[in-house]
Amino acid sequence: MSTFETNYLADALHIIKNGHERQTRNGLTKSISFLDVSFDLQDGLPLLTTRKSHYKGVFGEYAALIRGPKHIDDFTRFGCNFWKKWAKPDGTINLDYGNAWRDFHGVNQMETVLDLLKNDPFDRRMLITGWDPSNLKNIDLPCCHYSYQFWSDGEHLDMLWTQRSGDWMIGVPADALLASAMTLCFASLAGLKARRVKMMIGDAHIYEPHWEATELQVSRVPFQMPTYSFKKQESLYSFVPEDITVNEYEHHDAISYLLKE
Repeated sequence: MSTFETNYLADALHIIKNGHERQTRNGLTKSISFLDVSFDLQDGLPLLTTRKSHYKGVFGEYAALIRGPKHIDDFTRFGCNFWKKWAKPDGTINLDYGNAWRDFHGVNQMETVLDLLKNDPFDRRMLITGWDPSNLKNIDLPCCHYSYQFWSDGEHLDMLWTQRSGDWMIGVPADALLASAMTLCFASLAGLKARRVKMMIGDAHIYEPHWEATELQVSRVPFQMPTYSFKKQESLYSFVPEDITVNEYEHHDAISYLLKE
């Protein structure tokens, strides 16, 4: 049984039973402050088994982000369709995701972190940020996850992932896979072994249309985390979804968590 998923489901039930009800721009939610999600990539991939997950689109999202997306086609070419609702009518999209990683007022944060991992792996400033207050008025969606701090013992790579807001039933499981891809890529290029990821969620919430389905999902018993293989990376910007192969993925039936438009 997956410890990662067991803890995730326990927190989902905690939100349903104890969350503060609040009306938001997307509808009524139940919300809890400052929840965390942790997993070890040496144990397997943090892929939910209590419902079927379509993980390839998430890996496609990471492939788009590292290339600095400017148009919805930058996502759809990798099989990620999530960003269509945020794009302008002409398909252009303005995001700090990925773009700020590569160019934050002239600084390539990704290259800086990789250089430190290779040459000074005990440095305490290996951090990438996507939150740029000076640009918030210009972008189509402010970053939900915005800070990525790396830590190494010279053999392993761990990451602390921070986000201001997390849709617990849809967004957070996808973000766990996104964090996995990011950690695996940096570890590969730095000659390290990807290990622990800890995610901190500022506002962890579940939308009202999902409350009943959440109770169904938490009643299911998780299977083991699936195993995976990962292709050695050529550069920080070379990742494609096919570089992660998921093996032995046993799961329950799918559950729909779509929100009404």
